[in-house]
Amino acid sequence: MRPIPMPEPMPFGGTAAAPSPLVAVSDLKVQIGTDDGLVRAVDGVTFDVPRGRTLCIVGESGSGKSVTGRALMNLLPPSGRIAAGSILYAGRDGQAVDVTQLDPRGRQIRALRGKEISLISQEPMAALSPVHTIGQQLVPVIRRHLSLSKKAAQARAVEMLGRVGIPRPAERLNNYPFEFSGGMRQRVCIALALSCRPRLLIADEPTTALDVTTQANIIDLLQELQREDGLSILFITHDLGVVAEIADDVAVMYLGKIVERGTVDEIFADPRHPYTRALLKSVPRLGSGRGSRLAAIRGMVPSPFERPKGCDFHPRCEAAIKGVCDSIDPGTITIGLRRDVRCVLAREPAVLGGAAHG
Repeated sequence: MRPIPMPEPMPFGGTAAAPSPLVAVSDLKVQIGTDDGLVRAVDGVTFDVPRGRTLCIVGESGSGKSVTGRALMNLLPPSGRIAAGSILYAGRDGQAVDVTQLDPRGRQIRALRGKEISLISQEPMAALSPVHTIGQQLVPVIRRHLSLSKKAAQARAVEMLGRVGIPRPAERLNNYPFEFSGGMRQRVCIALALSCRPRLLIADEPTTALDVTTQANIIDLLQELQREDGLSILFITHDLGVVAEIADDVAVMYLGKIVERGTVDEIFADPRHPYTRALLKSVPRLGSGRGSRLAAIRGMVPSPFERPKGCDFHPRCEAAIKGVCDSIDPGTITIGLRRDVRCVLAREPAVLGGAAHG
């Protein structure tokens, strides 16, 4: 596909120019076929990932976070397809390509995956082959994308393993994944994802299966690598503690839509969507007292085949207005410079019940 010129920095919220985006997603819709019919897994999301910053996408299971991340690589299940929208990726030459228009199995998208955009998945054992050594998995990828000799690629593999904290990296290159602990396997996955010097890293729940100490080490490692290499990171998680630690910007997803987005400070200090507030209230806090109950969100995420009329969240919302929220899709409301909220009460925080941490 012929590259197209990269547009001017896209407005965030329509009132002020955002930092120049590495990736600009507009009205993205992804459908996945099932035995029961088509699922609108991603239902018209718009966001960008600025250069050198971390955007966290947060929400409950089934909100469409992972599908959104994989759509950026046009890496969907066989029954999935991008139904509408655009994903403009700014290349190193200043040109942009619309990822949605590339053949999912074609040469151009395969050149982007790994070299330009890399993915770290939640479960490293699913990402690594159990019957090949770490070197047998790292070296061919490096040779293919960086056009290095076998010796140079092996040296690069050893360098990356050492960089992510694998002891004796030259020796461990000959080990199999089962010879590593869970945390070390995840470090191998990070080395694999970053070995070809990508510009965008998609981290899909990369710390969920790890203990707290290992989780903190992985987050520190990602932040260190970002500072050194100027990485842009799309971090997918349900853990708001991780969001507070790593995010620059936050997008909150619910049932395939982004219901609120803004900077991490705005989201935590002044959440404007009832769903965002409910997520923040459900986070355990020190000093709350033994035996105290968490503020759980009532109900469950609806089936994608039984979407509520009006606002998707209204059946679970404590602030829902009868006759309004159950009949009107609120659309996106812009607040301030870089803030979007999908709620009719977005401009009335007092109606939502005060601060989320109250």
